[in-house]
Amino acid sequence: MSTTNLPGKLKTGSPAVRALFIQLGSLCFIAVFLSIVWHVFQVRLSLNQALLFQSLLTLMLTRWLNLAWWWCVIQPLFPFAVALTLVLSLPSYVYLLLFLFFLVSYWSTYRTQVPYYPSTKPVWLAIERLLPSDRPVACIDIGSGLGGLVLHLANRRVDSKFTGVEIAPLPWLVSYLRAGTLRNAHFLRNKYEIMDFSEFDVVFAYLSPAAMSAVWIKAKREMRPGSMLISYEFPINGVEADLSINPRDSADQPGTSDRRLYIWTL
Repeated sequence: MSTTNLPGKLKTGSPAVRALFIQLGSLCFIAVFLSIVWHVFQVRLSLNQALLFQSLLTLMLTRWLNLAWWWCVIQPLFPFAVALTLVLSLPSYVYLLLFLFFLVSYWSTYRTQVPYYPSTKPVWLAIERLLPSDRPVACIDIGSGLGGLVLHLANRRVDSKFTGVEIAPLPWLVSYLRAGTLRNAHFLRNKYEIMDFSEFDVVFAYLSPAAMSAVWIKAKREMRPGSMLISYEFPINGVEADLSINPRDSADQPGTSDRRLYIWTL
Protein backbone atom coordinates (compact mmCIF):
# COMPACT_ATOMS: atom_id res chain seq x y z
CA MET A 1 0.00 0.00 0.00
CA SER A 2 1.29 3.43 -0.89
CA THR A 3 1.51 6.49 1.33
CA THR A 4 2.69 8.81 -1.46
CA ASN A 5 -0.19 11.27 -1.11
CA LEU A 6 -0.15 11.46 2.66
CA PRO A 7 0.77 14.71 4.42
CA GLY A 8 4.45 14.92 5.34
CA LYS A 9 3.86 14.82 9.10
CA LEU A 10 1.87 11.59 8.83
CA LYS A 11 4.55 9.95 6.72
CA THR A 12 7.50 10.90 8.91
CA GLY A 13 6.05 11.25 12.40
CA SER A 14 6.53 8.87 15.28
CA PRO A 15 4.73 5.53 14.74
CA ALA A 16 3.11 5.93 18.16
CA VAL A 17 1.72 9.32 17.15
CA ARG A 18 0.43 7.89 13.88
CA ALA A 19 -1.15 5.01 15.78
CA LEU A 20 -2.89 7.50 18.09
CA PHE A 21 -4.27 9.48 15.15
CA ILE A 22 -5.50 6.24 13.57
CA GLN A 23 -7.44 5.36 16.72
CA LEU A 24 -8.92 8.85 17.03
CA GLY A 25 -9.77 9.01 13.34
CA SER A 26 -11.45 5.62 13.28
CA LEU A 27 -13.40 6.45 16.46
CA CYS A 28 -14.71 9.71 14.95
CA PHE A 29 -15.62 7.99 11.70
CA ILE A 30 -17.50 5.20 13.50
CA ALA A 31 -19.37 7.73 15.65
CA VAL A 32 -20.52 9.66 12.56
CA PHE A 33 -21.35 6.44 10.69
CA LEU A 34 -23.48 5.08 13.55
CA SER A 35 -25.32 8.38 13.80
CA ILE A 36 -26.10 8.39 10.06
CA VAL A 37 -27.21 4.75 10.09
CA TRP A 38 -29.57 5.43 12.99
CA HIS A 39 -31.10 8.68 11.72
CA VAL A 40 -31.45 7.61 8.07
CA PHE A 41 -32.19 3.90 8.30
CA GLN A 42 -33.35 3.58 11.92
CA VAL A 43 -30.77 0.80 12.42
CA ARG A 44 -28.81 0.55 15.63
CA LEU A 45 -25.66 -1.57 15.63
CA SER A 46 -24.74 -3.56 18.72
CA LEU A 47 -21.61 -2.70 20.68
CA ASN A 48 -19.82 -5.79 19.34
CA GLN A 49 -20.69 -4.88 15.76
CA ALA A 50 -19.46 -1.32 16.24
CA LEU A 51 -16.23 -2.54 17.83
CA LEU A 52 -15.65 -5.02 15.02
CA PHE A 53 -16.24 -2.33 12.41
CA GLN A 54 -13.84 0.05 14.16
CA SER A 55 -11.26 -2.72 14.56
CA LEU A 56 -11.33 -3.52 10.83
CA LEU A 57 -11.12 0.16 9.90
CA THR A 58 -8.20 0.61 12.28
CA LEU A 59 -6.38 -2.33 10.71
CA MET A 60 -6.89 -0.95 7.21
CA LEU A 61 -5.54 2.46 8.21
CA THR A 62 -2.58 0.88 10.00
CA ARG A 63 -1.65 -1.06 6.86
CA TRP A 64 -2.22 2.01 4.69
CA LEU A 65 0.20 4.04 6.78
CA ASN A 66 2.79 1.24 6.61
CA LEU A 67 3.27 0.82 10.35
CA ALA A 68 5.31 -2.16 11.52
CA TRP A 69 3.64 -5.56 11.71
CA TRP A 70 3.19 -5.47 15.50
CA TRP A 71 0.99 -2.38 15.14
CA CYS A 72 -1.27 -4.46 12.90
CA VAL A 73 -1.79 -6.72 15.92
CA ILE A 74 -2.07 -4.06 18.61
CA GLN A 75 -4.24 -1.54 16.80
CA PRO A 76 -7.28 -3.74 15.98
CA LEU A 77 -7.32 -5.13 19.52
CA PHE A 78 -7.24 -1.72 21.17
CA PRO A 79 -10.98 -0.88 20.82
CA PHE A 80 -11.91 -4.22 22.37
CA ALA A 81 -9.40 -3.66 25.20
CA VAL A 82 -10.92 -0.26 25.99
CA ALA A 83 -14.43 -1.72 26.00
CA LEU A 84 -13.29 -4.54 28.27
CA THR A 85 -11.82 -2.13 30.83
CA LEU A 86 -15.13 -0.24 30.91
CA VAL A 87 -17.08 -3.46 31.45
CA LEU A 88 -14.77 -4.60 34.26
CA SER A 89 -15.14 -1.28 36.12
CA LEU A 90 -11.69 -1.57 37.67
CA PRO A 91 -10.63 0.90 40.40
CA SER A 92 -8.81 3.93 39.02
CA TYR A 93 -5.57 3.12 40.84
CA VAL A 94 -5.26 -0.10 38.80
CA TYR A 95 -4.83 1.96 35.64
CA LEU A 96 -2.22 4.12 37.34
CA LEU A 97 -0.26 1.04 38.43
CA LEU A 98 -0.45 -0.46 34.96
CA PHE A 99 0.69 2.81 33.42
CA LEU A 100 3.67 3.04 35.77
CA PHE A 101 4.60 -0.60 35.14
CA PHE A 102 4.60 -0.19 31.37
CA LEU A 103 6.39 3.15 31.68
CA VAL A 104 9.38 1.71 33.58
CA SER A 105 9.35 -1.45 31.44
CA TYR A 106 9.27 0.12 27.98
CA TRP A 107 10.19 3.76 28.66
CA SER A 108 10.78 5.48 25.28
CA THR A 109 9.80 2.64 22.94
CA TYR A 110 7.38 5.05 21.24
CA ARG A 111 10.40 7.13 20.18
CA THR A 112 13.10 4.53 19.57
CA GLN A 113 10.74 2.06 17.79
CA VAL A 114 12.57 -0.73 19.62
CA PRO A 115 10.18 -2.93 21.62
CA TYR A 116 11.41 -5.51 24.10
CA TYR A 117 12.87 -8.50 22.23
CA PRO A 118 14.38 -11.14 24.55
CA SER A 119 17.04 -13.32 22.97
CA THR A 120 17.16 -17.04 23.75
CA LYS A 121 19.78 -19.55 24.84
CA PRO A 122 20.51 -20.85 21.31
CA VAL A 123 21.40 -17.28 20.38
CA TRP A 124 23.67 -16.96 23.43
CA LEU A 125 25.46 -20.20 22.55
CA ALA A 126 25.92 -19.15 18.93
CA ILE A 127 27.42 -15.81 19.96
CA GLU A 128 29.68 -17.58 22.45
CA ARG A 129 31.05 -19.64 19.56
CA LEU A 130 31.62 -16.50 17.49
CA LEU A 131 33.77 -14.79 20.13
CA PRO A 132 37.54 -15.00 19.58
CA SER A 133 38.85 -17.75 21.86
CA ASP A 134 42.56 -16.86 21.77
CA ARG A 135 42.31 -13.58 23.68
CA PRO A 136 40.10 -11.62 26.07
CA VAL A 137 37.34 -9.65 24.39
CA ALA A 138 35.16 -6.69 25.26
CA CYS A 139 31.55 -7.19 24.18
CA ILE A 140 28.50 -4.94 24.47
CA ASP A 141 24.82 -5.81 24.12
CA ILE A 142 22.93 -2.66 23.08
CA GLY A 143 19.41 -3.03 24.37
CA SER A 144 20.28 -5.76 26.86
CA GLY A 145 16.81 -6.16 28.42
CA LEU A 146 16.96 -8.48 31.43
CA GLY A 147 20.62 -9.25 30.81
CA GLY A 148 20.44 -12.91 29.78
CA LEU A 149 23.11 -12.77 27.06
CA VAL A 150 25.57 -10.68 29.07
CA LEU A 151 25.28 -12.92 32.14
CA HIS A 152 25.64 -16.09 30.08
CA LEU A 153 28.80 -14.87 28.36
CA ALA A 154 30.26 -13.43 31.57
CA ASN A 155 29.95 -16.82 33.27
CA ARG A 156 31.44 -18.67 30.31
CA ARG A 157 34.28 -16.25 29.55
CA VAL A 158 35.66 -15.02 32.86
CA ASP A 159 38.70 -13.60 31.05
CA SER A 160 36.59 -11.10 29.13
CA LYS A 161 34.42 -8.06 29.83
CA PHE A 162 30.72 -7.87 28.98
CA THR A 163 28.52 -4.78 29.09
CA GLY A 164 24.78 -4.42 28.75
CA VAL A 165 23.13 -1.11 27.92
CA GLU A 166 19.41 -0.64 28.54
CA ILE A 167 17.36 2.54 28.64
CA ALA A 168 14.20 1.18 30.31
CA PRO A 169 14.48 1.45 34.12
CA LEU A 170 12.86 -1.85 35.18
CA PRO A 171 14.78 -4.22 32.84
CA TRP A 172 18.01 -2.39 33.70
CA LEU A 173 17.37 -2.77 37.45
CA VAL A 174 16.58 -6.48 37.08
CA SER A 175 19.75 -7.10 35.07
CA TYR A 176 21.84 -5.03 37.49
CA LEU A 177 20.61 -7.09 40.44
CA ARG A 178 21.07 -10.35 38.55
CA ALA A 179 24.72 -9.52 37.91
CA GLY A 180 25.38 -9.65 41.66
CA THR A 181 29.10 -9.89 42.32
CA LEU A 182 30.16 -10.78 38.78
CA ARG A 183 33.18 -8.61 38.09
CA ASN A 184 33.15 -8.99 34.32
CA ALA A 185 29.45 -8.14 33.77
CA HIS A 186 28.31 -4.53 33.87
CA PHE A 187 24.90 -3.03 33.15
CA LEU A 188 24.44 0.63 32.32
CA ARG A 189 21.17 2.52 32.14
CA ASN A 190 22.00 4.65 29.17
CA LYS A 191 21.42 5.25 25.49
CA TYR A 192 23.61 3.11 23.31
CA GLU A 193 23.90 6.08 20.92
CA ILE A 194 26.26 7.84 23.34
CA MET A 195 28.43 4.77 23.96
CA ASP A 196 31.82 4.62 22.24
CA PHE A 197 31.85 1.47 20.09
CA SER A 198 35.64 1.73 19.70
CA GLU A 199 35.96 0.33 23.23
CA PHE A 200 34.48 -3.03 22.18
CA ASP A 201 35.57 -5.95 20.04
CA VAL A 202 32.00 -7.18 19.56
CA VAL A 203 28.75 -5.21 19.42
CA PHE A 204 25.52 -7.22 19.58
CA ALA A 205 22.12 -5.78 18.68
CA TYR A 206 18.64 -7.25 18.87
CA LEU A 207 16.67 -4.10 18.22
CA SER A 208 14.28 -3.54 15.31
CA PRO A 209 14.51 -2.86 11.57
CA ALA A 210 13.96 0.85 12.26
CA ALA A 211 17.19 1.11 14.27
CA MET A 212 19.66 -0.90 12.21
CA SER A 213 20.70 1.74 9.66
CA ALA A 214 21.72 4.14 12.42
CA VAL A 215 23.57 1.32 14.24
CA TRP A 216 25.51 0.55 11.07
CA ILE A 217 26.50 4.19 10.56
CA LYS A 218 27.73 4.40 14.16
CA ALA A 219 29.59 1.09 13.87
CA LYS A 220 31.34 2.14 10.64
CA ARG A 221 32.37 5.41 12.25
CA GLU A 222 33.60 4.09 15.60
CA MET A 223 34.43 0.37 15.59
CA ARG A 224 38.02 -0.73 15.18
CA PRO A 225 39.25 -2.80 12.20
CA GLY A 226 38.69 -6.50 12.87
CA SER A 227 35.84 -5.97 15.34
CA MET A 228 32.43 -7.57 14.83
CA LEU A 229 28.89 -6.21 14.64
CA ILE A 230 26.25 -8.90 15.23
CA SER A 231 22.52 -8.47 14.75
CA TYR A 232 19.89 -11.06 15.52
CA GLU A 233 16.90 -11.33 13.18
CA PHE A 234 17.23 -7.87 11.63
CA PRO A 235 19.68 -7.32 8.72
CA ILE A 236 20.85 -3.91 7.57
CA ASN A 237 19.16 -2.69 4.42
CA GLY A 238 21.64 -2.42 1.58
CA VAL A 239 24.55 -3.94 3.53
CA GLU A 240 25.26 -7.62 2.94
CA ALA A 241 26.42 -9.53 6.00
CA ASP A 242 29.80 -11.28 5.91
CA LEU A 243 28.21 -14.28 7.62
CA SER A 244 24.67 -15.41 8.37
CA ILE A 245 23.83 -18.38 10.59
CA ASN A 246 20.80 -20.00 12.17
CA PRO A 247 21.43 -20.06 15.95
CA ARG A 248 19.42 -23.24 16.44
CA ASP A 249 21.49 -25.07 13.86
CA SER A 250 24.69 -23.92 15.56
CA ALA A 251 23.32 -25.14 18.88
CA ASP A 252 22.42 -28.55 17.45
CA GLN A 253 18.74 -27.76 17.92
CA PRO A 254 17.26 -27.89 14.42
CA GLY A 255 14.06 -25.93 14.06
CA THR A 256 11.82 -24.27 11.52
CA SER A 257 12.64 -20.70 12.62
CA ASP A 258 14.23 -18.54 9.93
CA ARG A 259 15.59 -16.03 12.46
CA ARG A 260 19.27 -15.64 11.82
CA LEU A 261 22.37 -14.00 13.21
CA TYR A 262 23.95 -11.50 10.84
CA ILE A 263 27.66 -10.81 11.32
CA TRP A 264 29.70 -7.99 9.83
CA THR A 265 33.47 -7.74 10.27
CA LEU A 266 34.56 -4.11 10.28
